Amino acid sequence: MSKLLRADFARLFMSRIFWIGVLFMAGFAGFIVFTRWSDMRAVPGYYCFADDIFLVGSMCIGIVIAIFTGIFIGEDYNSGTIRNKHIMGHSRTAMYLSNLITCSMASVIMHFAFIVVIIGSSVFGIIGKSRISVEKMAGLCLITVFSVLSISSMILLISMLIPKKSAGVVTAMIFSIFMIYIANTIDYRLSAKEYIQPYTFTVTNEDGTEQEIEQPLTKNPKYLTGTKKKIFQFFHDTLPVDQIMQICQTETCNTDFILSSLAVTVIATGAGILFFRKKDLK
Repeated sequence: MSKLLRADFARLFMSRIFWIGVLFMAGFAGFIVFTRWSDMRAVPGYYCFADDIFLVGSMCIGIVIAIFTGIFIGEDYNSGTIRNKHIMGHSRTAMYLSNLITCSMASVIMHFAFIVVIIGSSVFGIIGKSRISVEKMAGLCLITVFSVLSISSMILLISMLIPKKSAGVVTAMIFSIFMIYIANTIDYRLSAKEYIQPYTFTVTNEDGTEQEIEQPLTKNPKYLTGTKKKIFQFFHDTLPVDQIMQICQTETCNTDFILSSLAVTVIATGAGILFFRKKDLK
């Protein structure tokens, strides 16, 4: 296992796609800082604080992780390295866990590349300093790290089971986008109000006259109640992208998210090892 880790980390730090991912996340943070700085100069009374944006990058990092992991693992398959490792006597479980640790570490580094740029911009006065304490910022960062690890474990599961690099990257990207879509859908349904407020709209009749139509207070058909609401809330608190969305919205340190992320990581890893052990390594 130690030999596998040394080899995988050596390949990681020589990997172009890894450093491109790090630079992309840092550049993305720089772009957000620049746009907020421009808004502060252009809009009187507007001021951006570090805690408003220092975790925004974690919302889309799944796509970056998908591209990196798909290419990183795909290159192992294309070069025959995975098959050679197995021939040399390394167990499939050790190979899988080594890749998990390597890709997870890479994901966390890319995650912190974004955070460091945001906090650095705050320190140098480009944007405002955080309104929350350093301890709370550290707590929020820690929770999102576990969420990122959970995302990484699920994407690795996909990449380890698809030997073709291009197919692995595309599948992992689709999965990452799907997770973002699910998170937005669940958040939208949970935030739906019980009633649709009265409103008035104008329509034009066939003779050209206008008529005002008043819509009374009505029950919202998308409002969740009972068991259905509990199911939506469960997935909102369990799925990693949903957790990150809640953290960005509320800035609440919910330590239960860590346990949920660990559970998802363990399940994804266990399933990945099980399927990988049965996979034909051509």
